[in-house]
Amino acid sequence: MPKVSVIIPSYNHAIFVKKAIQSVLNQTERDLELIIVDDGSTDGTRSILDEIEDPRCRVILQEHQGAHVALNRGLMEAKGSYLAILNSDDMYYPQRIERLVNFLENNRDVGLVGSYIEVIDAKERTLGIKHGYRDLEPWPLPYRDRSFRAGSDWRGALLTENFFATTSNFVFRYELYEQIGGFNPLRYAHDWDFLLRASAVSAIAILPEVLLRYRVHSKNTIRQDKPSMIFEICWCLAVHLPNHINDAKWFEQEPLDRRIEQLLYSIYTFDCEQVLAVMLLQRLHENLSQALEMLQPNNPVRAKYLKFIQERLAAGKLSRETFLERKIRALRQKCLR
Repeated sequence: MPKVSVIIPSYNHAIFVKKAIQSVLNQTERDLELIIVDDGSTDGTRSILDEIEDPRCRVILQEHQGAHVALNRGLMEAKGSYLAILNSDDMYYPQRIERLVNFLENNRDVGLVGSYIEVIDAKERTLGIKHGYRDLEPWPLPYRDRSFRAGSDWRGALLTENFFATTSNFVFRYELYEQIGGFNPLRYAHDWDFLLRASAVSAIAILPEVLLRYRVHSKNTIRQDKPSMIFEICWCLAVHLPNHINDAKWFEQEPLDRRIEQLLYSIYTFDCEQVLAVMLLQRLHENLSQALEMLQPNNPVRAKYLKFIQERLAAGKLSRETFLERKIRALRQKCLR
């Protein structure tokens, strides 16, 4: 049985996937298996996968069903005591798996760990380093010093954003996967939802080393459907926020007025507070089956929320470009000078 199972969900990244695979097979931790789940690629990816000869690698082919399905298929096939994910357009540093698995072995209370991230563009030019929730945030908080981002508690910071940034930054215990299950059918926030579920049952951590290269390019999923992205952000908050703060020892470590101030300046919904408020009134955190039903494409309640968000976008009340996209664009322009 391998010590570590690495899952690569692959979809139409023929120009990137070979380097992603090689970054796994070149790890200093040799006791691993690599499970590649190709989600119906049509761009020549499969011919690249056919060339792999390393016995540690398995390729699973399926019809196009979405990233969460590919991830769950890979996790179901995994045999390692530790699980890791790498998206097919990203790359590991050579010592990543060894360093993060050693951290988990020495910190039994931590169920999931990530690292600092080198952000690169399509041509592998460095755009910046993301140090957890300290910088390169995906959206702005107007009064950052009053928010959880200004503190040192990862539990609070997790309400401001998915500061792990990507599923590529996940290394976790098999026992954690058994406890919380796989990924929910979210297109844009499946990683944040997974982190919030993980944080409910164990500690999570960021190792202060750059061990992952995260690629931003024109085909990143987050660029494709902003109304659905906003819907999923509000959904995650509605499902997890109440349980994240109720009866939580970390939340009670500061006076209530301080915690209320932090919450007021931490929750960001792209000016769609009404969506979050109504979802909270639905008490989704107490009815997971109802919450999951809302993620189905033809769900009528989902349609009402999306229509509201689309109307606000059409009225020009919501920015069409995210804060992170603006920041990355500025960094790219600086690199090209």
